[in-house]
Amino acid sequence: MFEGRNAKWIYAAIAILWVAIVVRLAFNVKGPEDFVVTVTQPEVQAFARTRLEAMQAQSIAENIELCAIIFEDNEGALDATPVHEGDEGTCDLRYFDEPGMAPVASIHTHAGFDANYDSEVPSMLDLESDIESRMDGYVATPGGRLWRIDWQAPRAVQVCGEGCLTQDPAYRTCPDDPIAASYSAAQLAARSRRSIVKC
Repeated sequence: MFEGRNAKWIYAAIAILWVAIVVRLAFNVKGPEDFVVTVTQPEVQAFARTRLEAMQAQSIAENIELCAIIFEDNEGALDATPVHEGDEGTCDLRYFDEPGMAPVASIHTHAGFDANYDSEVPSMLDLESDIESRMDGYVATPGGRLWRIDWQAPRAVQVCGEGCLTQDPAYRTCPDDPIAASYSAAQLAARSRRSIVKC
């Protein structure tokens, strides 16, 4: 009887110790809010360009937007979430909260060329989404442009022009609709309110 009572106390002590260890480990996991990002903006931009180039062919062929989130892991390396498939005009980029991963930028394509879409510049929704997420965004267009959305400015800046990424073979330049090197939030809003220029 005495030995049985001691055994119960020993098992109870072991169980309490195990619970304490598990709780301590859970609270010691580095979450995104505790993460100190070490990668630079040029490193993120180069990574985004490589990933978007890899996404362009599918996006154009299937005429859908593709999107993902670039993150820095707890070793200081860049990676990206699995690519989400959207439709011709949108992609539901779900935010994530993964231990040991700090989100640093969103990336998405603008599907295939369509003269009825103003797809050679980021949209106001693109800008607003990145501002809400408090991280930069990178956008690839059917004409092969790469844009950076600077959420803090807030401004969309053309990283590289027409043809610097894979281009939709159906794409055609529109001389009557010149694309600026950058757009402020107010300029993007004004552009979104105008009629699509027919070329």
